[in-house]
Amino acid sequence: MIDLSPDEFRQLGYQAIDLLAEQLAAVRDLPARQPIAADLRGRLLEQPLPETESDPAALLKVFARDVPPYPMGNSSPRFFAWVNSPPAPLGVLAELLAAGMNPSVAGGDHAATYIEHAVLNWLKAIMTFPASAGAVLASGGSVANLIALGVMRHVKTGGSIRGQGFQDQTAPMVIYTSTQGHGCIQKAVEILGFGSAYLRKIPVDSGYRMNLDALRAQVQADRAAGLLPVCVAASAGTVNTGAIDPLDGIADLCVAEQLWFHVDGAYGGLGILVEPSLYKGIERADSLAIDPHKWLYMPVECGCVMVKDAQAMRDSYSLVPSYLRDDTAMPWFSEFSIQQTRGFKALKLWLVMQQIGVEGYRDLLRHDMVLAKSLQAKIRARDDFELVAAGPLSVTCFRYKRQGMADLDGLNRKLAETVQREGKAFLTTTELNGQLVLRACIVNFRTTEADLDILLDAIAEAGGRVPTGD
Repeated sequence: MIDLSPDEFRQLGYQAIDLLAEQLAAVRDLPARQPIAADLRGRLLEQPLPETESDPAALLKVFARDVPPYPMGNSSPRFFAWVNSPPAPLGVLAELLAAGMNPSVAGGDHAATYIEHAVLNWLKAIMTFPASAGAVLASGGSVANLIALGVMRHVKTGGSIRGQGFQDQTAPMVIYTSTQGHGCIQKAVEILGFGSAYLRKIPVDSGYRMNLDALRAQVQADRAAGLLPVCVAASAGTVNTGAIDPLDGIADLCVAEQLWFHVDGAYGGLGILVEPSLYKGIERADSLAIDPHKWLYMPVECGCVMVKDAQAMRDSYSLVPSYLRDDTAMPWFSEFSIQQTRGFKALKLWLVMQQIGVEGYRDLLRHDMVLAKSLQAKIRARDDFELVAAGPLSVTCFRYKRQGMADLDGLNRKLAETVQREGKAFLTTTELNGQLVLRACIVNFRTTEADLDILLDAIAEAGGRVPTGD
């Protein structure tokens, strides 16, 4: 039986909230990540298709036993991997409320659409984009970047792409990003039909920022080869190091060369709240992607794309069938993106952004950035670590070192695996200049100075157990 009485629903809801509250109370004392036992992994993978009904209360007990004890780990204050923040608790409740309403926010004259317009206006204001810009919420940065580059493709083909595809183009189009640009840019270039052979990955400078001289030379070389440069996709906070490309200089080049200027700010763009001077030129972008489910601490999924030319955005995606032409108080969000049915992602933003406020967010982001600087200072002060990259945001790249150890790449890979398995902290590796390095990203309002010491001590202690000959 699918339906529940109000009392049954209330009782199950209390159980679910109690479970989440218990997790929240224990998060500091739990391991950052708990490895899944082989037998449980097998049970989860190989569950038979349920043929008959089950008791919902019993199902919640199974969930409590088998799922929350083995999280990704990003709610822990000692989770330093990737760019995955803990969710704001009010945002978790917002997800429940949004699911209970279950609207499709493709458009129409209902409250959810107006709430999304409101939060999009807030986000545009934060990112110094005009209120007239087109914008929609998306699943995350990958889709946000894809939508933005889809608009660029429409504009740079004079609108013919929707009818003719690339059939009437006289020369291949070329897109530029840096060697540190996110992989979703390449995915978007491939999905949109440009082909990765025409994505130029420009070298970076010593701070891992796109090299403007190299970019300029590559654009000129491509034009001389009979190709058609169309777009630069810059980064406002790379995942590897938190580097911010020289946005103002890139904007100048894009104006001179008549290129579309796109900025991927999925991770770092919201750092503009703390250090606006680092982002000079972002206001000149034609399009921008950000991820509120990263540095605004929203529950996944919540990305956002903004395009200055709202009409071009609408022209790129609008297709309104006859059965959707009645409820048209405002243009539908589905006319501005690739999605028709859309969830009520805006509710969590609407609630949490009011709870915290812009000043509160400045304090939270500053907290993460200050802790990153503190981690870098701790690394510099120790003989058993070396600092490799210290970007301006909240990413730190470093290596553990020991006398007599020749293979530092192998050593640091082994240490990352050991620390992950033992659960005192959780971090990952990346590669910079051909070296494997440890990478710690802080996007966590629960992390403290003490957690930084736990991280470094866990790595050093694991390193001390590795025989010198390994």
